[in-house]
Amino acid sequence: MLIEIVDGPIAAETIVAGVKAGGDGAVCVFDGIVRDNTRGRPTVHLDYEAYREMALEQMQRLAGDAIARFGVRDVALVHRLGRLTVGETSVLIVVASAHRAAAFEACRWLIDTLKKTVPIWKKETFADGAVWADGEPFPEELAVLAQGDTARGDTARGDTARGDSE
Repeated sequence: MLIEIVDGPIAAETIVAGVKAGGDGAVCVFDGIVRDNTRGRPTVHLDYEAYREMALEQMQRLAGDAIARFGVRDVALVHRLGRLTVGETSVLIVVASAHRAAAFEACRWLIDTLKKTVPIWKKETFADGAVWADGEPFPEELAVLAQGDTARGDTARGDTARGDSE
């Protein structure tokens, strides 16, 4: 597993190549990039901040959970902090598996859960102002409940929400 928080550009091609192995039938990649607008407002740039130590611990746990829950072979989670401009990668998730369905499911669960629970925050700057993003609601149909959780999902535990970059 590769789990990193970086302050510079994410080397997506190198990371994907490092995750691939001969026994894999699928490698699913989520490359979250800064888009040029949010709800019709032109984006100037994004600034990401994090509680780095806690974020790394939670990302490590998520990767391990994905391997256990979905039966995938390997996971890479890399998130960038600092100022990013349109087109730059803010988060990269790579999932390797013998079968494509497991890779797709794990990849989708990882980005949705990371965005909802890991203490990484996004400030969006527009031509006419800036806002701290609240994130998107977690799709209930994709929730994978940990032992002891209720059907209310992650928000019932009071986890920190984070904004979306994709």
